[in-house]
Amino acid sequence: IELRKKQYEYYREELLKPKEGEKWETKTLGEIGKISIGKKPNEILDKGTFEYINAGTTCSGYSETYNFEGDTITTPSRGEGGIGFVGYQKKRFCCGPLCYAIKTSENNKFIYHYLTLHNKLILDLKCEGGVPALNRKDLITIEIQVPPVAVQEKIVHTLDSFETTITTLTTALEVSKKRYEYYRDKMMRF
Repeated sequence: IELRKKQYEYYREELLKPKEGEKWETKTLGEIGKISIGKKPNEILDKGTFEYINAGTTCSGYSETYNFEGDTITTPSRGEGGIGFVGYQKKRFCCGPLCYAIKTSENNKFIYHYLTLHNKLILDLKCEGGVPALNRKDLITIEIQVPPVAVQEKIVHTLDSFETTITTLTTALEVSKKRYEYYRDKMMRF
């Protein structure tokens, strides 16, 4: 798993920069994207239909309502430890008031991969003092190297394949560990 993760990181870095002779455009996030802020749902649940994404790096709960469609990039706008984290929401979700939802005119999954690799661009915009914050007026200035759509799709396909492999290996390892623990406990009861 660790070797696959290193392989993924290597290819992500190689794929997300222009090759010799390729022409990628430099565009700001504000030029290619709409950046919105969410709203707290009436009720945050332990289980529910839609994930509630707010200031953290993981799901903050669930809601029975959503305010954004899937295929959306998210990044916290406030809070300690979350600024710089880039998330990708595949399905409809409820975006909270401490989170930006970003939809672009490009392949959103490509922009997600790009921002994940270059999260220092976001971290450098963080305002310190009291509660760390990321202002929209600064976020829109981030420059992104954008290849043609066909290249974006190829890159996303390759990186998604790596992510699927890592997830599959991680799941298989967890299942094997549980199976081992189950049979170990059974055998120790003799």
